[in-house]
Amino acid sequence: MIKNTMHSLDDRIEEMDMKYKKIVGNLAANLAATTLKVKSRYFHRIGVSGKGQLKIYDNIEGLPCHKIFNPGKCYTVIVRHSNSLSADDDARIDARGAAIRILSDEIGATSPLLDLTLKTGKAFYARTIADFATWLVCGLAAREEHVKRVPHVHDAVWMSLRHADSYAELHYYSNICRLFRFTDGQEMYVKFKLRPYDENISEDSGKVEPVGILPPETGAIPRDDKDTRPLLFLAQDFQNRVNSPGGVRYIFQLQVRPVPQDEATRDIALDCTKPWSESEFPYINIGEITIDQNLSKEESETLEFNPYLRCREIDVIPASSCNQSASIDHGRSLIYEICQHLRNREPLPESWRIFLEQSDVKVDLSGCPMAAALEKKPEERVTLARNWHQTLWIGEGGYVGSRSVVMPGVIVESGGNLSALSIAMKEEIVKSR
Repeated sequence: MIKNTMHSLDDRIEEMDMKYKKIVGNLAANLAATTLKVKSRYFHRIGVSGKGQLKIYDNIEGLPCHKIFNPGKCYTVIVRHSNSLSADDDARIDARGAAIRILSDEIGATSPLLDLTLKTGKAFYARTIADFATWLVCGLAAREEHVKRVPHVHDAVWMSLRHADSYAELHYYSNICRLFRFTDGQEMYVKFKLRPYDENISEDSGKVEPVGILPPETGAIPRDDKDTRPLLFLAQDFQNRVNSPGGVRYIFQLQVRPVPQDEATRDIALDCTKPWSESEFPYINIGEITIDQNLSKEESETLEFNPYLRCREIDVIPASSCNQSASIDHGRSLIYEICQHLRNREPLPESWRIFLEQSDVKVDLSGCPMAAALEKKPEERVTLARNWHQTLWIGEGGYVGSRSVVMPGVIVESGGNLSALSIAMKEEIVKSR
């Protein structure tokens, strides 16, 4: 094979083996196609945001010296809360999100330093992007059989769902870890957590008791008939709290562990379906976040969180195979950026365009600045129906469409009967792993 050196390359794509490229390429193309139709966030569509400061504590025990999270530093931050699935009724049982943007502390800088996407629940249900693709095309019965074999996935799914009286009274976790590089050259894995300032608000706040092996297929569990609160009461509550004396306060925490020496142990440490032991790797209080300024609805809607924002001190862990635990974060970072560029009608880098063209999903790029004029196709009806397992994976800024092509020859209708897929198609997914 001869590499085309006439266009800029994306290291994330170059690091992937062929199977990994195929899965991520199909997912990216499918979501990109829907992004061009929907022209807005698909998941976490409706959010409420505020602006404030992150003040790093003057004394931090248990953490080596770090350039970014250095004692006494202060950063401007933006926090955006949202529901994973429900965009019309906050009373639905749902996973809740907290996206955090930390802005650079350089004088006059307005660019983000770090974007973090956190959610309720300490774990995620899929260890790798191959697991996610397989899970996506399986019926509910197959997923339930899988959960019976790996019970901790049952906990990961149900613990993400929360009853909510206030966004400010829940605990949020990154699930996926990053690589920290300290000033002395030491490297460690790190996970992030945002907790309420009030220590009396426990991690079980809003906990949902399981009523089956997995939640209903639709994911959008209706509100109780006796609940008379306004539809978007969580957004109103957050804005009222921000306007109150003292604003909304959180404790920003880190959970760190040394990078294991051997690859097998590293992959276990990166497994996002299993939380780290808090007795072995306790949470470290890093600082306090105070949100005292509400952002307008328009400002909140234009926010875009990019998990690939990184620097040498806080890096994304790469993956070369779709069976590695790091493949979810590595792969989704590329999908996020492609979808955001298309949504904003920004030119796609050549490497991304080629990546989409090589997938099994045909994407009409006629509306994009870099695309040649193509024959206009009749618009298809776009459905906003989607399943809870798609919701939890995508997180902030994700998109999915009415027709999902996740693997070669496999087309899934969102909200349709996934169990009706042929055995041959399922076998193809398993073989690709």
